[in-house]
Amino acid sequence: MKNITYSVFGVIGLGLLGLVAQPALAQPPTGVTNLTGTWANVNPTTGGVVKITITNDASGFKIHTYGACSPTPCDHGAVAASPFSKTVSSSVAYGLNGQYNFGFSTMLVTAVRAYEYDGGNFLEVETRTKFAAGDTRYDYMRTELFRK
Repeated sequence: MKNITYSVFGVIGLGLLGLVAQPALAQPPTGVTNLTGTWANVNPTTGGVVKITITNDASGFKIHTYGACSPTPCDHGAVAASPFSKTVSSSVAYGLNGQYNFGFSTMLVTAVRAYEYDGGNFLEVETRTKFAAGDTRYDYMRTELFRK
């Protein structure tokens, strides 16, 4: 009887411990409308990203970038992105990140609303390009300003 009592309390204890020890699920901010839309680079002679479109629909939150190519911009395609807020208690997105894999390189894209310019109609976008092993080019980053 003593062994059964310890076993029952042991199972109950483990069950309660399992309830207490479960980690909380992180939540991305749900208010992303201040990021969604089409943003154009303010520098018409950029050698980097010329346009970025941010969408949030049934297929998820995504970024779609276009690179500086001639005669028309290069379509990098759309990739999943993660929105981020300014604080742990805010559901309003302030920035995002997403990553492209082109095979010969990867490009990490991060963006933050730039409220200090013209009431917040700007997006500061940073790209970090890392080339594949064996490529002799140098990895690089660039920061540019985009307007909606």
